Amino acid sequence: MKLEESEITALGASLRPINPGMMKPTEGDTAKKRIWYQGNESYFDVTAEAIADQITWFQITLRGKVVSWRSPDYLQTGETDEMDVPPDVAYYAASKTIRDGAAINWPLVETVQAILAHRPEETPLTQLNHILKSHLEKCSGS
Repeated sequence: MKLEESEITALGASLRPINPGMMKPTEGDTAKKRIWYQGNESYFDVTAEAIADQITWFQITLRGKVVSWRSPDYLQTGETDEMDVPPDVAYYAASKTIRDGAAINWPLVETVQAILAHRPEETPLTQLNHILKSHLEKCSGS
């Protein structure tokens, strides 16, 4: 997924934190903290879990695509079913079904990383940015 720089900037600027109390609580592990940001687009969500301010898992959906990661170093991309279901159901972030991709969609990872880079004042988004940047550097052999 390649976007124009102006669109990347606008998507980054649109991310707003959502009250994590609106999410399903973590079961049994009170050390886990949920993080949720939404962008101005209907299908743009960033959700993560952290323990002691260290990200342990995240999922970012954008326009029917998904990038997910879990500690220690597992990156995956795929698709959501958001574009395939009625809008009144797709509106709810928790209603997404994820289909894993056969290979990592590196252009999508690059785009998502660029979007997150526009929010250096948000510590969780900066952490996600660094994780994705690390994977991109490994992929390019830098």
